[in-house]
Amino acid sequence: MLTDAVAFVRALIFGCGLIGALAIIAPGARAESPQNLYLLNCWGCHRANGEGIAGTAPPLRDAADFLRVKGGREYLIEVPGVAESALTDAQVAEVMNWVIQNFSRDRVPADFTPYTAEEVHRSRETRVLDIAQRRESLVRAMAAHGIRE
Repeated sequence: MLTDAVAFVRALIFGCGLIGALAIIAPGARAESPQNLYLLNCWGCHRANGEGIAGTAPPLRDAADFLRVKGGREYLIEVPGVAESALTDAQVAEVMNWVIQNFSRDRVPADFTPYTAEEVHRSRETRVLDIAQRRESLVRAMAAHGIRE
């Protein structure tokens, strides 16, 4: 009888310890969807539909146009709001791929390959010094190629 009671207590302690460990690990292990990550980290400036805020944050609509000019792909993940975000490299890649597919699906180049965590990691080592000038240069390149007016 005593052996059964000891076994029960040990099982109870093990079970409680396991549940406690899962409760500690689970919040950090929970994966957010790219859409939720966008809403929590980007929506404030770029708005729900990627329309942006004039003079504050550019629109993300037709962001895939940047993929069509040299340096544009890199630019999208080197801008301070992306490169310096608190998101992990993998989360940034997921969000950027979601943005491209959801805000400019019909403009994605046929040869587009999704961003990867490794690519984002490398880009975070680069800082864009004059973001407005770089963007303006890329927009001019898009106009020269007939991608945008």
